[in-house]
Amino acid sequence: MWGKMVIGVVAAAAAIVVWYLLLRRANRRQAAHVVDGIRAALAGKGEVVAVHWRSASLFQVVLRLGTSLFRHPALVVRLVPRENPLRWLRQWWRREPATITFEADFDSAPGFNLQVQQHRWSARSSKRASPSREGWEFEQVTPLILTSSRTWQREVANMMNALLSCREREVLSVGFRRTSPHFSATIALECFSPEGRGGSNLFDTIRELAAGASAPRL
Repeated sequence: MWGKMVIGVVAAAAAIVVWYLLLRRANRRQAAHVVDGIRAALAGKGEVVAVHWRSASLFQVVLRLGTSLFRHPALVVRLVPRENPLRWLRQWWRREPATITFEADFDSAPGFNLQVQQHRWSARSSKRASPSREGWEFEQVTPLILTSSRTWQREVANMMNALLSCREREVLSVGFRRTSPHFSATIALECFSPEGRGGSNLFDTIRELAAGASAPRL
């Protein structure tokens, strides 16, 4: 009996190790395609300096950009953690996509902390109603802003205007912080492609958002 239990435990451990190695290898192949896409999107705007792996499904791409707006720019890519079945299941259950996040510092830290999340909701009057765009009416609503500050800084207003002007570019979140990294912007990895709006336009969007909050205080 104990012999069968030991064999079962060893077999389960071996299966987990094989699963981890195979899926980590698949992540490395996917990462190579992502890095190639980043290089293509950066054509004429910068270059990839280095790639650092932080875990089996998380890596950082260090950049050099042809702009003086950012210091220490980098992209943090979070792949689906397929090498870890529990984390994979949890991320699938929460419907959290794989993401790519641009992070950088400014010459001077922003004078405020701000985190903007973009959410989209949809509803149907009937479960049988088709989710297609045909016959639907879409309406853009005014943004709802919750703040703990009694004063509305000009930098924040400029950044919000820049964010609203590029809201169709699939930006999931934007952050400004007094501590490093001073600026971050995240999109879903599936929206990133060198030839698409999430590719080379990503860096244009990032520059617009960062410049929108730029002021003498930055």
